[in-house]
Amino acid sequence: MTGKILDKRLNLYRDDIADIGLKGKIEAEEYVNGEKYQAAIGLTALYGKPDTNSPMVSQLLYGEYFNIFEISGPWAWGKSLKDGYVGYCAVKNLTPDLHQSTHHVSALSSHIYPEPDLKSRPVDVIHMMSDVSVIDEKQQDGFLPLADGNWIYATHISKDYGTDPVSEALKFLYTPYLWGGRSNAGMDCSALIQVAYASVGIAIPRDSDLQENNFGIKLAEDEVPGHGDLAFFPGHVGIMLDDMHLLHANAHNMRVSIDPLKEVIDIVSFQTDKPPLSSIKRISISL
Repeated sequence: MTGKILDKRLNLYRDDIADIGLKGKIEAEEYVNGEKYQAAIGLTALYGKPDTNSPMVSQLLYGEYFNIFEISGPWAWGKSLKDGYVGYCAVKNLTPDLHQSTHHVSALSSHIYPEPDLKSRPVDVIHMMSDVSVIDEKQQDGFLPLADGNWIYATHISKDYGTDPVSEALKFLYTPYLWGGRSNAGMDCSALIQVAYASVGIAIPRDSDLQENNFGIKLAEDEVPGHGDLAFFPGHVGIMLDDMHLLHANAHNMRVSIDPLKEVIDIVSFQTDKPPLSSIKRISISL
């Protein structure tokens, strides 16, 4: 065993059970393989423990894969295949019937319908960067059929990605803040960054500290931040619109807002003994 403490947000283990991929790295009574399921509803809450009264740590979007390592009563314990995040979620929100993604939702959100009729009652609402499986590219009244038997409006989905994460992030302006949220129904600071980069075809970690430690190149203190740079604070992250203004999902305004970087630094300085601005990092995007 390595003796190294592994981050439980990204490594699935307890004393009694662990991901078989961690065998030799940590000790557990049993090592198991995960079984792949798929999120079957628009938003599935992930929790750090099997308790709906505990804080939500993240969400699965419709169509995302989730490897289940344990089912106990109504709870599934597993790991998102999209970003590697570990958590507990309701088994009823997952399906073992897997459909290969062909498109992603490019609109902020879209309804899925039981038939290609805008007057029919929607089955669910799904959100930007959800995965869908289209089985026929031929439209019917503007709709496309999905592998699960439902329909979605054709212009709300795409096979293509954007080119500017700032433009993608700006789509979420005024979205309410929600701890653990990953959609326009509510999102937190790191989800805004994660979804914005997913929209240009770049996968990044879920939480702000993971993003800061594993993504981008840190600017020198005398370098001026620019469009698209990520500004990191203790427990917080935002994306720069220019050299002075930050777009971020924040609990101060309880929404996604645009604020002067200096003002955000001042607010954070009253909340922590650490340096209020921990780093600014530049991301090289080659599409």
